[in-house]
Amino acid sequence: MVICERFPYINDTAENVKSISGEGVRKLLENLREADCLVLAAEGRSKAAMRIGIGQIDKEVKFVEDIDFPGRNLLEAAPVLKKRYKKISLVINSSSGTTTTPTEIAKDMAWFISRYDHNKQFTIDVVTSNLDSKIGQIGGECGTALYLSGPKSKTKTTDWALEQGIMNDVYELGSMVLFQKIKEAINGGQDHQWVLQEINKEMATVGSILDHYVDSPVYQSLAETMSTRGHATIGGRGPARHVAEMTVIRLQHVKRAMGDQAYLSGELAPKPRRGDSLLLVSWSGENKPLSAWQQQYKSSGGATFSIVGNKSTLSEATDSIIIESPAAQFYLRAAFLLSPLPLLLVANLERNGFGLPPEIMYWYHSVSE
Repeated sequence: MVICERFPYINDTAENVKSISGEGVRKLLENLREADCLVLAAEGRSKAAMRIGIGQIDKEVKFVEDIDFPGRNLLEAAPVLKKRYKKISLVINSSSGTTTTPTEIAKDMAWFISRYDHNKQFTIDVVTSNLDSKIGQIGGECGTALYLSGPKSKTKTTDWALEQGIMNDVYELGSMVLFQKIKEAINGGQDHQWVLQEINKEMATVGSILDHYVDSPVYQSLAETMSTRGHATIGGRGPARHVAEMTVIRLQHVKRAMGDQAYLSGELAPKPRRGDSLLLVSWSGENKPLSAWQQQYKSSGGATFSIVGNKSTLSEATDSIIIESPAAQFYLRAAFLLSPLPLLLVANLERNGFGLPPEIMYWYHSVSE
């Protein structure tokens, strides 16, 4: 399936989501539809992908680390949740099925279910590329375990690269589309067949968006600017902040190898300097804090870019790409559009003779050829 001429890994993602079990999607959709409360567990880009996908679902959604979570951990909170809600689903997104925090949360929940959940109020619903992992096994025993394939070839890199998990986008982006369409099905009263059809339609849409925009002057300027020395800051508010977070995690690997950093906008980001760059994500393009950040960077001599859903104050003030899309799909499409940005940075650096660590170059060639 070729939906994107420019980037092969997008086609791999499309093949993987097309291969998802229809029965597995039916069971996952059923459990999430029946639940009054969803407790989400994931790490890194898997968490951001999950937040983008499930965000704005018509249900109570919680993370264990949330300020208002009713306990210091899931074991402490489970009795409270049991009283508040008729049905609770612990939803885990983990490609490897071995990530530390989700594994411990799954173990705690499985123990609680075996001891105290006689009325079957809790389920553990897992999406993973490793059904034999502890998380996959627990999902199979206590709810659902849906298989979503990751990259087709295993990356042969150094221990550093294995620890950092460079660019597992094939899984992360696929899981984001899956959760997005499950959310839309729950909000709109659709069945699992609708989910499968809409996943394929969405992948075709994002493939065309990448082919259309990545070679545009604005996107190429963004990549060229971030390929030079200087920090990169990515910002957004609400769902757009999760898109920014996914992008920062990707960019960090390349920017750190250059001796620079990629930051998520906010109080932990450094004050802008000449040569730094700012990328803002906003559907409306009218968010006042984002406009304030843009003005701060511009006055300091930094370059400012944006991905927006409308012609707006922000699009007029920055080098901007406008994705004409409903708000419900904008954040997912923006995340896809920004996913190849590190690839372009590596290509620019390689062309200019800048030596990058072997593990990054191996990753680059494995996903771009």
